[in-house]
Amino acid sequence: MKTIVFAGGGTAGHVMPNIALIEQLKADYNCVYAGGDGMEKSICEERNIPFYSIETVKFRRDKVLSNIKVPFKLRACVKSAKRVLEEIDPSLVFSKGGYAALPIVLASKAPVLCHESDFSPGLATKMSKRKATKVLCAFAPCAVRFKNGLYVGTPLNQSLYRGAKDAAHYGLSGSKPIIAVVGGSSGAATVNQAIIDVLPALLDKYDVIHMTGKNKAGGAKQNGYCTVDFERDMARLYATADIVITRAGANALAECIALKKPTIAIPLEKASRGDQVQNAEYYAGMGAISVLREDELKNVIPAIDELFRNKIKYITAMSGINVDGTKKIVSIIKDLI
Repeated sequence: MKTIVFAGGGTAGHVMPNIALIEQLKADYNCVYAGGDGMEKSICEERNIPFYSIETVKFRRDKVLSNIKVPFKLRACVKSAKRVLEEIDPSLVFSKGGYAALPIVLASKAPVLCHESDFSPGLATKMSKRKATKVLCAFAPCAVRFKNGLYVGTPLNQSLYRGAKDAAHYGLSGSKPIIAVVGGSSGAATVNQAIIDVLPALLDKYDVIHMTGKNKAGGAKQNGYCTVDFERDMARLYATADIVITRAGANALAECIALKKPTIAIPLEKASRGDQVQNAEYYAGMGAISVLREDELKNVIPAIDELFRNKIKYITAMSGINVDGTKKIVSIIKDLI
């Protein structure tokens, strides 16, 4: 059985698309994972996916001076990745991008496929493009930036489509519309606080499931309000929610659009290269989502009310967008191997 090495980590946005592909390929291939000691390791361990640790180094946008040593540290990381790849001897490397994937890509002697989820390519994808047979992209305007670019959509876990509504699991009656606030795997303190600030007025009309992120605080316990730090059963969460408030990570937006969940996107702006703003504006331009910028968070309740009143309009726009590239990506992997 041939082996595929999946790489990518640091945030769920780099990990869960790989998991979605592994679920589709594990019957036919030996699927293993290589990454750092971030959440990719614990997620793989929970799913019994063989995991190989490598050294990684992160480029910090918020600490520019610390990046001076990055090129030297990256060399050591590539050596670490070479040792792991020699042990595995893969037929293919699939990179989901991010700093945790780059050493594996640069060290690989096997064919490489890269996938870029965002509207514009990240640094790891730019540095990986020459090693890649194809740079697979979730957005068509991103694909045209690469000679070897190909628009395919986003890998999505197919179990998301099988979620069942379960308000009782979250301690909610289900008598009011339910809002899911999803700040991402590491949470979003700004979004969390904006929701906490308006909770009394919000709970007059809606019930709220608040995914705060690990080690992030939510509001006080009260009727109609449930906090979770990280939800592993996202299929259930999405199925239970009537509308979603989320950051504008490409994977989160793709999930909401694929599931036709009316969505307010609040893009991360500080300590960011602007990718979330671009992701959100692209889909907003297609009429699929509503966008609320961070400096507009005082208007979160009017934005929620508008979304709920016009949810059919947003669902209709979402229905015209095909974001799920899982089958196409699986086919490309099999053809290349």
